[in-house]
Amino acid sequence: MVYKSILLIFFAITLLSCGNGSDLKNQITITVKVIDSQTEQPRVNDTVTIRQAKWGIPRRYVEVGQYVTDSLGKVELKISKVNRYSFETDGPNFAFGSDEYGEGELKNHQQVIIKVVSPDRKHLNIE
Repeated sequence: MVYKSILLIFFAITLLSCGNGSDLKNQITITVKVIDSQTEQPRVNDTVTIRQAKWGIPRRYVEVGQYVTDSLGKVELKISKVNRYSFETDGPNFAFGSDEYGEGELKNHQQVIIKVVSPDRKHLNIE
């Protein structure tokens, strides 16, 4: 009985450690830069929300975290390159911008640029 318990613990530890290694192997560092679509200037203190896609019908997105842009309009973070992500930002006066990347599209040290559009500059193209 003791032998089986020790063997079970050994296999559990082995399985857990295998999963962590693959997570680290797939981890990349990206930078999200938020700029104003009109002026192309960095947006400081905007909130960037990162969501990860979860499979299902319909597909749903789970929030990974919220970050605030620095004085250069940037946020740096580590994510897994094998997941699908949605990046959204909002700032003062209901300004909004977003972008999405599928599985494997993001590369290590890639910069994601989100162009923010203020509500007064949004136009709906209805035909």
